[in-house]
Amino acid sequence: MVIKVWPRTIRGLVITVALISTVMSLLLFAAMILVVHHELERQLDQRIEVETRSLLGAYNDRGFAELARIVDMRDRNRSPSQIGYLAGDDDEGRATGYMLVDAQGKRRAGSLDAPIPPPGWSEFLRFRRTDGSWGEAQALNTQLPGHSQLIITADRAILDAMHWKIFKLFAAGFGLMATLSLIVTIGFGRAVRHRLTSIETSAQAIMGCDLSRRMPLDGSGSEFDRLSDVLNRMLDRMGELLENLRQVSGDIAHDLRTPLQRVRARLDAMTPKAKGTALQQDLETVNRDTEELLDLFSSLLAISEIEGQSIRSRFVAFDLLQAVEDIADLYRPAIEERGATLTLAGEPVSVSGDRKLLQQVVANLLDNSLIHAPNAKRIDISVERAGRDAILLVSDDGPGIPPSEHQHIFRRLTRLDASRSKPGHGLGLSLVDAIMRAHGGTVSIEPTTVGLRICCSLPAVDTPFRHSVAKAS
Repeated sequence: MVIKVWPRTIRGLVITVALISTVMSLLLFAAMILVVHHELERQLDQRIEVETRSLLGAYNDRGFAELARIVDMRDRNRSPSQIGYLAGDDDEGRATGYMLVDAQGKRRAGSLDAPIPPPGWSEFLRFRRTDGSWGEAQALNTQLPGHSQLIITADRAILDAMHWKIFKLFAAGFGLMATLSLIVTIGFGRAVRHRLTSIETSAQAIMGCDLSRRMPLDGSGSEFDRLSDVLNRMLDRMGELLENLRQVSGDIAHDLRTPLQRVRARLDAMTPKAKGTALQQDLETVNRDTEELLDLFSSLLAISEIEGQSIRSRFVAFDLLQAVEDIADLYRPAIEERGATLTLAGEPVSVSGDRKLLQQVVANLLDNSLIHAPNAKRIDISVERAGRDAILLVSDDGPGIPPSEHQHIFRRLTRLDASRSKPGHGLGLSLVDAIMRAHGGTVSIEPTTVGLRICCSLPAVDTPFRHSVAKAS
């Protein structure tokens, strides 16, 4: 099992980059503190070593008594350090401390108030400052000839002071950097999301059969512009191929329909002449077949026109419920003659589109029920609004369609009757699908335990209507 750790969204990427920047900054600060702390301790050690070498030189030249006098003098005149990074940073009482002890362990010079540390370096020697507070010091105990000891210390409080200064400096810098990083990452995320959203919007419009839409370009020549340009050229090529295909399909249908219409006209003229003869039945059969071919070519031409998006110029706002009610009233007598019941219920919903084409959707769905569910006792139509969409539902209690065929029945010339003995040419639901796509909607089959339930969804518009319908016959 592969665990996906890296974020897949713009928001996730922005948050990840911000977190990585924050962690890296904190690690850098920690490393800087360690380096600075080590350097400051080295400076304290250097201070102590310099003082020790100076006093040892005096001791070697002029003896123990002179060393004691110099220690007392330096102890009384303690001043801020002049060494390295710590130069000038000591306050009074935070400077170097001194203690000179003779061979008997008696203090001979210096005012350092602390226990005598062991020989060598001591990192944390507790001592009392001149103001009475306790502190810790870096200390060096140097053994002199004759078992006397010279102890020199440096108050570690200066390390805390320097650390505090560095922390304040880092906090200010980190705050500024975090603010700028946040602004940059949020701005970057919004810019990328804006470009991707515009591309997504155009892609959704193209998927809704608006083949005139193209990906937006801002003229920057950026990666997004190059991607959009490639996609636009691909869409141009696809548009050319689709237009050629539609043109060829339309031309074939148109060219074949014209001679068929002439044949039908001749058959109509010949049929009365053959009345009462054996030829009459053959002519009527040929006439019906010719009529079916003309219907087939008319449906193909209608689908080609709808997919060409030329119908969008005819879109107006109207009440979908009223349009459905008008077409339902036309079909009610035929449905009642079959012994079935047609019910219509719903609420006014305004949509923008071609009223006749959307009525054609209802007519095709009712024809589908009449042809393929002849034993159905009930056909229900409902119109309602769900959020921003208008929903048209047409259902019957007939035999229904196997779930495996739900994705195929909207294809052109698809017929579930393998023998093709039933009337129809497999374009009714294809025309429904083309009309819904041209209106920015969808058509699908909803699961149901009995019969067939087809759902048509298309965008609604905000135009109030006052009447409602709940009819049953």
